[in-house]
Amino acid sequence: MKRGLPFYIFVVLMCVLSLSMPLQCLAQQQNSVALEAKTDAEYDAEDDVNTALWLVAGGILGTAGSFLLGSVAMGGAYVYQPVPPAERLLGKSAEYVSFYTDAYKARIRRLQLVAAIKGAAGGTAVFCLLGMFNIKPWSDFVTR
Repeated sequence: MKRGLPFYIFVVLMCVLSLSMPLQCLAQQQNSVALEAKTDAEYDAEDDVNTALWLVAGGILGTAGSFLLGSVAMGGAYVYQPVPPAERLLGKSAEYVSFYTDAYKARIRRLQLVAAIKGAAGGTAVFCLLGMFNIKPWSDFVTR
């Protein structure tokens, strides 16, 4: 029986497909682990973040010295990244822990930064209003 060119093309195509299928399954599994870890981390970060602290810090510094000092709170919110609690990661794979930690820190940073920006903007508004009405409550401390 003579085999033609279409037969050999079909055989090569089947070999390529059969060898690439395990790699596709592995990639899909890794994507599902990454998605699950990211989702879990974002929910946990929203529960753990102390937005009131960063809002007040930005507000106090913004009121004390306009947006310039409020930027100190924003810098602190950007730099400070708490580590997720270890008990949440017990029994998880190394891939899950890596994806979870990265997503947790990124979400915490974003939430803290947004709160600090809101506080600094509000504090700056108070600072400007006090200046417009010529009220300088901190001048007693500076001139003495």
